Amino acid sequence: MIRSTHVLTISLLTLLLAACATPPVEHLYRLDYPLASTSQAEAQYELVVATVKLPEAVNRQQLVIQKSATESLISDEQRWLAPLDEQLTSALTAHLRKNLPDAWLSSDTGINAGIATTPGNSLPRYHVKIQVDQLLIQSGEQLTLEASWVVLDQGRKLLKREHKVFTVRLDGAAYETVAPAMSEAARQLAEQVGVSVTGVRK
Repeated sequence: MIRSTHVLTISLLTLLLAACATPPVEHLYRLDYPLASTSQAEAQYELVVATVKLPEAVNRQQLVIQKSATESLISDEQRWLAPLDEQLTSALTAHLRKNLPDAWLSSDTGINAGIATTPGNSLPRYHVKIQVDQLLIQSGEQLTLEASWVVLDQGRKLLKREHKVFTVRLDGAAYETVAPAMSEAARQLAEQVGVSVTGVRK
């Protein structure tokens, strides 16, 4: 009986050590956004999208989940595939390209930024700067994205200033629901930014 107990104890210890030695599985998430169309209308103006600014607290590779009004959870195993500000900028640019087919879209750091500033370029040029003031991901409840943006003309004169809050319900408490909700918030934000750009061009 004592021998059996020792064998059982050793087996349990072996399993425990094996479990500790197994590295945690890392899950990577990316935002979903439309691919560029191969057939676009001829550009009537240029739109330069600056890199989206995010609060430092959430602009990290790990997902940041709000457990309560005063406590956040950061998971090392649940990560964004790329920095969130980069992904959000790419998503917004893609949606704007779809929503504004008569615009030539570029980023302030991309290869097209140099083309936009070429002397003799006759197309009107506008600049969009977007700032995420707050991003709250409440597990099993909702994702709230509060954003401000400005539309500037070629001389960086302010044409439009906007501020809105976007709320998307999370489809369950799993981490897998965060990226789709964030993708939808980015789509809604891009839609409103597009409305602002269209408004200043009228």
